[in-house]
Order: sequence, then C-alpha cells, then structure tokens
Amino acid sequence: METNIPNLHIRLENIGKKFYHRWIFKDINHDFQSSPRLALVGKNGSGKSTLLRIIAGQLSPSSGKISGLRGKQKVSVDHFYRYISWAGPFTTLYPDLTISEQVNLHFQFKSCLIDKPAQLIDILDLTSHQDKKLRFYSSGMLQRAKVGLALFTQSDVLLLDEPTSNMDPENAEKILGLIENHLGDRTYVLASNMEREFQSFDHILRL
Repeated sequence: METNIPNLHIRLENIGKKFYHRWIFKDINHDFQSSPRLALVGKNGSGKSTLLRIIAGQLSPSSGKISGLRGKQKVSVDHFYRYISWAGPFTTLYPDLTISEQVNLHFQFKSCLIDKPAQLIDILDLTSHQDKKLRFYSSGMLQRAKVGLALFTQSDVLLLDEPTSNMDPENAEKILGLIENHLGDRTYVLASNMEREFQSFDHILRL
C-alpha cells in the first residue's frame, strides 16, 4: 500500500439492480468517506451479496453510479480490486494446497499486514492443521482461513460477507475480535443477517 495517500473512498448514487425485470433493490446512496463502516443487513435473497459485489466493482448496477476517489485521484471501478480485500461465498481457496501453501501463495501477490505471513496460521488457530490439505478442512476452518487472508491483506477497503458463518460461538468471537483489532482505518463493508456481526455498527442499511 502506498504511504501518505488517503484510502480509496467509494460513493454510491442511486444504485439499483434488477434480474429478469425484477428489481432486487433501488436508489441506494452512501458516501464511504463520511461513513466508512456500513453493514448491509437483510434476509437471504435481499441483495446483500449482490450489493457487496457492486461495491467491489465485480458487478455492474442496473441503475445509478458508483465512483471512487483516492486523495484527489479518481479511481475507475475497473481498478477497485487493487485496493480491496474480500472474503465471501464467491472467494475460494485451492483445495489441494495446505494452509501454509495457500498463505505463501496469496502473499506472493499481496502485501501482508504482519511481518511474517506464516504467523497468520497461528493467529487463526490453524497450526495443528497446517500440513492438512484444505479439502479436508471443516467449513468453519475454511471460513477462518478466508477471513484471515482478507483481513491481513493490506487494503483500503475490507469487504466481508457473513464472516462468521459456519463457526461455533467461540471461534466467531475470536474472528470478530481480530477484525476489530486489525481493521485500522480501512473502509469496512459487511453483508450479514447475523446480529453478532453487525451489532457494533452505527450505519446499517436494511435491504
């Protein structure tokens, strides 16, 4: 991440999305410069993940405008990926790699927030499973790995889609604590229908 350059600030203006002539949501407005933490809350099928993908620049809205600004420099939606780290149902890990191999591969392409990426395995309480292929991980362990990789990647914006799904209460509490402690000044957008994940948010958009 470049130094002395402000974070990417994203602005949503009258964003709407429809599939097969049916509007999922319409007229969504939010300026992340003034409100950098936003929870997208709603039942399954309400459009939370869809809106998150629009914010990430992975999906185009059916109406409205999304724009980005980093300092005085405009950032094209096509380039949002450079400044975003993400974990959700649409992110996958390589099943035939171990967590050690996955972490090393990931941080060959991304900068890490800790000096030694291998420390991440210990932080996530996965040391005893570090030589096991990811295909043999439980859903909760995979979720911890995905969230950990996103959280400890240097980025301006952190996008998480139900980060503690499939986790028992103890591990969920640990992950939520890690997010709070290592978020820094990044923009944080959460998609969730689990109250434990968004109860500390001041800005909640219900879809």
